[in-house]
Amino acid sequence: MALLILLTVCALCIAYAIAAGNNFKKLHIKIQEAQADIEVALIKRYDVLMQSLDAIKGYTEHEEKLMLNLIKARSGMTAAQTQAVLDNQEQVLRNVRIIGEAYPQLTSSELYKNLQMQITETNEHLAASKRLYHANVSLYNQAIAVFPASMIAGMTGNRPAEFLRDENAEAKREIRLR
Repeated sequence: MALLILLTVCALCIAYAIAAGNNFKKLHIKIQEAQADIEVALIKRYDVLMQSLDAIKGYTEHEEKLMLNLIKARSGMTAAQTQAVLDNQEQVLRNVRIIGEAYPQLTSSELYKNLQMQITETNEHLAASKRLYHANVSLYNQAIAVFPASMIAGMTGNRPAEFLRDENAEAKREIRLR
């Protein structure tokens, strides 16, 4: 009888370990799906930025090479690599705005207005993709952090996933009064 109880407990522990491991894998796949969505949004954003730069002002070879190299490296990016692409594209967006300010006649152009609308839409899609990514990272990190699943996570090599950061978070928190 004791042997039967021991075998049942062992079987339940093994079943739990398998279920927890499968849950970790499912959550990891969700993170990969969300990251792929971010990559799609980055590609679209890149296309819109290149159209904007081309329509507004001939862009320099340096900017083009830098953007092309970052986009070529997009497949299978780590969170840090994705962050580098996001940071670079934010710089290009700032340059587009500066160019628009330097050439006021451009801001009245329908083409410029259309491209600005496209940039806004792609930024909204990218923001939604990042929110989904962060939600999936949060679920995964929570799943591997709670006991007893944390023991199984440690044994199977599951480590916390990285969140993307917002380099402009501090600037966005500052209130500027004029």
